[in-house]
Amino acid sequence: MKKYIGLSFLLTLLVMGCANRASAPGVSEDKILIGNVQDLSGPMKELGAVLPAGSNLYFKYINEQGGVHDRQIEMMVEDHQYNPQKAVAAAKKLIEKDQVFCLYQVIGTSPCEAIRPILAESGIPLVAPATQSGSMSDMSREAAELIFHTDTGYDKQTGILVDYILSQDSNAKIGLIYQDDDYGENVLKGAAAAEARTGISIQREAYQRGATDFAGQVANLMKGGATQVIIAGVVKEPIIVMKTAAAMGYAPQFFGTSPTMDHRVALAAGPAGEGFIASNFAYLWNSDVPTAVLYRELCEKYEVPEAYMGMYHFYGFATAQVLVEGLKRAGPYPTRNRLVNALETFNKWDEGAFPPITYSQNDHAGTESVVLVQVKEGKQTVITDWID
Repeated sequence: MKKYIGLSFLLTLLVMGCANRASAPGVSEDKILIGNVQDLSGPMKELGAVLPAGSNLYFKYINEQGGVHDRQIEMMVEDHQYNPQKAVAAAKKLIEKDQVFCLYQVIGTSPCEAIRPILAESGIPLVAPATQSGSMSDMSREAAELIFHTDTGYDKQTGILVDYILSQDSNAKIGLIYQDDDYGENVLKGAAAAEARTGISIQREAYQRGATDFAGQVANLMKGGATQVIIAGVVKEPIIVMKTAAAMGYAPQFFGTSPTMDHRVALAAGPAGEGFIASNFAYLWNSDVPTAVLYRELCEKYEVPEAYMGMYHFYGFATAQVLVEGLKRAGPYPTRNRLVNALETFNKWDEGAFPPITYSQNDHAGTESVVLVQVKEGKQTVITDWID
């Protein structure tokens, strides 16, 4: 009898050992395949080129050191043209056909919101979605347990901007130009909370995703007497808004949420963008923090085109660090559940790009602080400490 018990015990250990080594989708002996969905041919196609390039810069650096647990990281990128329906199709292809291990850096609030049912159905994690919407870390939403945000939400950013404006000018009349989709919805949430907290009224002007004409919104803000205007756009929107305002003889103090914090805004807006203030959820790419220093060294080593270097390229680089750290902690035999559990061990993890990141089972926000950056003589200058 003891002989049979011993054999049964050995078989149990063998099964457990095999289970620990069971291959997950996208994981082979020498490779981990991850999936990314970007705008490669739509209104944000420039970012769709720059973001994955920044991520691949860091993956190349890691792969040349032997990868993660002796596996090379390979990233597949699909195009959604900044269209939520196409994001769903792209995510399904990556998960069902290409069998990626996880999703990473999917760009845009509405595309990320659209793929929630796919995440829930497949159990696949989405690490570092490329949107600052606070909805990404709302644990009451579908598939929230699978999404790990790295950025301070638009709602919180909007509240911080309003508080800063009022601290500088208690009589300010604030206007808001926002994208009329899930991105704008999160911004409006922050604006409404700020109004309730401060007693002010914020003038709202919407625009459709991909818009290139803002004359109507600018004229309405002029008529409403807005002295400070927050632009909740990406890169081209603040450029067009500020140039349009200048052409119309309108000169409020302009502010922007973090997607407007790209240095190309200052370059393209020219004199119209002087003094522009934007919130940012990470350190500047040209600062002296460790990740920024490594980033510039690798850009030089691998001869990255100067036109690529900047906030969005650095953002791809910095979020790749988060994913790699999660993969390391997931161990030599990673599964999707182990990646989720590994990320939830982050406790004030600080690699020198973002403020310290903390995740837990009940909180996937990562960080909740921003710094304000102002264009002075055509250059971006940090003008505050971290604000939360």
